[in-house]
Amino acid sequence: MKINIEEKVEYAQKLHKQGYTCAQSVLMAFCNEIGLDCNTAERIAFPFGSGVARMREICGCVSAIAMTGSFVIPYQGIDDKVNNQKIISWIRDAAEEFRKENGDIVCKRLLGIEPGCTMKKKPCSEYVGSAVRIIGKKINEI
Repeated sequence: MKINIEEKVEYAQKLHKQGYTCAQSVLMAFCNEIGLDCNTAERIAFPFGSGVARMREICGCVSAIAMTGSFVIPYQGIDDKVNNQKIISWIRDAAEEFRKENGDIVCKRLLGIEPGCTMKKKPCSEYVGSAVRIIGKKINEI
């Protein structure tokens, strides 16, 4: 069954507007697909919002992409070298697609608040939408 990506985007952006972090909004949009209950997803993703604990480092949307990857391609333990490499590749490809689409994966640069940064700031909800589209597309390709 294919995911309706734009419905997921709308849902994730609605969550973000309600006050959930970027990471929570992205991860929680895929709870049904990855078999994770939303309360657990909310708790796991919370500290990754705003570039990890508001430090403005790796964008919370990119962190949520990484969290999703280990469910989309099942993590089966440290000895499963084949699937572990597939997970890493899935996450790297998705993160690179996010970087290509948005110009970076670091929160403070995406928000244009790093000294000397020349990037044009976009609302975080646009980054949420971008991450959800990337995840949805990659899930639909499986």
